[in-house]
Formats: sequence, C-alpha cells, structure tokens
Amino acid sequence: MKPSTAVLLAGVSIAAVGVAQLVQKHRQHKQDVDTALSHIQIEWLSRASSDPLEAAFWAPEGVEPEQYQRMLSGNRMLCQLSLRWRLGVVTRRQLDLYADNLMANATCRDYWKQFGSYREAEALGNKRDEAFNRALGNAYQRAMSLAA
Repeated sequence: MKPSTAVLLAGVSIAAVGVAQLVQKHRQHKQDVDTALSHIQIEWLSRASSDPLEAAFWAPEGVEPEQYQRMLSGNRMLCQLSLRWRLGVVTRRQLDLYADNLMANATCRDYWKQFGSYREAEALGNKRDEAFNRALGNAYQRAMSLAA
C-alpha cells in the first residue's frame, strides 16, 4: 500500500470516528432533553392529579375535576411508560404487555377514551410515538372487548 493511500485511509477512519461521536452526542442530548421534559410533565401530572384546585382549573369543559384528576393519574402512568419506550429500555413485547396491564385499569381507559385521539394526532410523523400509541390503542380495544 502506498503511503499516501495509508494516510488517506487513516484520515477517513478518524473522520468516521468523529462523525460517530457527533451522532452519539446528538442522540444523548436528545434523550437528556426528552427525559427533562418528561420529568416536568410527570411532575405537573402528579401535582394536578392530587390538587383539586389545579384539576378544576385545567379540567376540560364537561369533565368533573375529580374525574379529571383520575384521568391525569392514568396519563401519568402512560407518560412514564412512554418515556421508557422512547429511551429504548422497553422492548416491543414488553410495551404490549405493559399497555395491556395499564388498560386493564379503568383510569387509563377513561383517559385514553377522552384524550387518545389527541395523543395520536400529536404523534403523527414520529414513528416511535406512533408505534407507542398504536400499542396503547390496541390494548384499549382489547380491554374494551373484554369488558363488553
């Protein structure tokens, strides 16, 4: 191998390592931001699901604050699972299992019935979030067919 070819290959190898590091840093930064934003949301859901005044302030028209508090509690559980899914610590098989477990609870089903379509619209274009919502929607349908 000519020395110039060896130098060129070494340079390309170093550049490839640098690009891989940049990609990994970008991925890690996105996960850090996702985790921080999810923490803020889960913290608010915890507060609103336990504070009647906060729930009354944010409850949609036609939804009683007590019922809204229950739904927010269910949403908190779904958000925690969603974060684990987005971070890649839950497999597809586990996602289906956990979704079925959550939808066995009336609180999560009530939340999904009221707000599932909003979550689905919000996720459009994000394949990972779409897959998560599809798993929840399927679990909801299975739970509703068992309840009927």
